[in-house]
Amino acid sequence: MPHIIFNRKVGATYYKMRIRCPAIAVKAKPGQFVMVRVTESFDPLLRRPLGIHRVCSENTTAKTKKSPSCIEILYRSVGKGTSILSKKQKGEFIDLTGPLGKGFSIDKNLQTAVLVAGGIGVAPLLSLAQELKVRKGTTPAKTNLIAFLGGKTSADILCRTDLKKLGATVAVSTEDGSSGTKGLVTDLLSGFLKDLPPEKQKGLCLYACGPLPMLHALSGFAHARNLSCQVSLEARMACGVGACLGCSIPTRSDGSRLPTYQRACTEGPVFDSSVILWNDPHLSAPGG
Repeated sequence: MPHIIFNRKVGATYYKMRIRCPAIAVKAKPGQFVMVRVTESFDPLLRRPLGIHRVCSENTTAKTKKSPSCIEILYRSVGKGTSILSKKQKGEFIDLTGPLGKGFSIDKNLQTAVLVAGGIGVAPLLSLAQELKVRKGTTPAKTNLIAFLGGKTSADILCRTDLKKLGATVAVSTEDGSSGTKGLVTDLLSGFLKDLPPEKQKGLCLYACGPLPMLHALSGFAHARNLSCQVSLEARMACGVGACLGCSIPTRSDGSRLPTYQRACTEGPVFDSSVILWNDPHLSAPGG
């Protein structure tokens, strides 16, 4: 049964947990998630969906290369479930289901990967950066990796060092100006795209996770410049396997005025941004 290697506080309300679960680790793809049972009681009843932040071995300082045996989850303590999770200790067993969902896709002609994260939205993007660094054969050997990290304050900027270690060029913005450029991360990205020569846009893909307004803006940038854009939606998930339909996302349906609903837990959580009906009132953010 999966057990906790560590559960560390990495910010005022942020935690990182490493879990030994070889069966999940060897199958996990960037952008997928696990459903975590936070307690053995019935309160809270539902599992919590948490993105796979990273796959690794139990001891990442070991020099020998082995198949991954662990996953890490990066989460924020914002509600009852995640508060209980934050108090779990090394050695405790933890009930996981996964890996679940459809993750990020990597085109064989990818030349520049632009990762855009809003706060805790960086969680699934680190595993994507990790995959791009080690991937051979299906992508160019020298894929350019650029990351834009945004948050309300400097306390919300996560994984800057980790991304740099993976070879990414990292730019930061905060709403209060306490770290990086003052403003929204979408402002940083807009300036970057505005100054990008047309020839540099070839083979470029935006990958993003964060608040819905941020993802909506990115989708607009991508549409205006005919860029590929994949977004990971933080939808409300109850079952994680498509049975309850509680995480349905309104998407475009060719030839119809009515939306087609796709399940974030099975058809997502990663979607091509162009298929999402961003102004639909049924599109909402998850709870804690």
